[in-house]
Amino acid sequence: MDRRRVVLDTDPGIDDAVMILYLAAEPAAEIVAVGSTHGNCSAARAADNALRVLDVCGLDQVPVAVGAESPLGEAVWSAHVHGKDGLGDVGLGLDPPRRSPSGEPAVDQLLRLSRERPGELDLLAVGSMTNLARALERDPGSLRRFRSVSILGGYSRPPRPGDPHTVDANIYVDPVGADRLFASGTPLTVVPIDLTNWVILEDDQIARIREGGTPQARLAWQILPSYFDFYQGVIGRWSARMHDPLVAGVVLDPTLVRASVERPMDVEPFETKHRAVGREDDDPTVGADRPPVRVLTEVEIRRFLDRLLDALVTPLGALPALPA
Repeated sequence: MDRRRVVLDTDPGIDDAVMILYLAAEPAAEIVAVGSTHGNCSAARAADNALRVLDVCGLDQVPVAVGAESPLGEAVWSAHVHGKDGLGDVGLGLDPPRRSPSGEPAVDQLLRLSRERPGELDLLAVGSMTNLARALERDPGSLRRFRSVSILGGYSRPPRPGDPHTVDANIYVDPVGADRLFASGTPLTVVPIDLTNWVILEDDQIARIREGGTPQARLAWQILPSYFDFYQGVIGRWSARMHDPLVAGVVLDPTLVRASVERPMDVEPFETKHRAVGREDDDPTVGADRPPVRVLTEVEIRRFLDRLLDALVTPLGALPALPA
């Protein structure tokens, strides 16, 4: 597999933190930089959480930049899911970060890296799209200079009767920013919520985390139980969806993807929230000027989750490489 040099735009967040732990252990990945954004918590708290997770992994050389604290609309945080501190209300009990954010704003960091290393870096955006939208405002071609841009959010198609009622959180927290991203013409890979909703840890995988003795497994087990508590009321069992880690998984191992579609996406009001929807060919609600993006519709879930668990329970630096 190609080695991927990744830039993260993230709002840790429990599953965001698990994604960082996964990437830190994966020999196919190098975390180049992290930019925080609002969503699961404030951007300032998200940066602090990212620093804590990186410290656990020995990645104290990775710069963390604080992102936009406000969306292009009204701010909304997900304390009821991720806790007031973003890490299941255990974050303040963890060791404080050994360093501070870099001082460079996350949008400036995105723009600089896109210019300094064109075609080399993969951008993974798994929080609000505010930083990406603001980068596009300042330099409309900035995101095209990344090797790839993958985001978490939206639905692959318009919901149908009988579909589960779920929240498109990363779009909800900044629908204006997300819609500007979808309209920008930036080549995107969208990992939609109607796919990640099915990426749920099995009991044997939860046991592997609980019994794991690595630093990354121990941190995961500190923060995941409150996430499981929340999801028990959603999915009917003590587990959770691994939304954000799947975005990293398909970037590192494209063979996980079984099916995808090319569709334009736009953001629409939904009850008191917003959601992004991939429009099907016969849908007249999206203008012909909106470019299609790649939307994943099927992945090998068990194979991905097993690899994620291998990364959490294997000592850092000892995880075997993905097969070519």
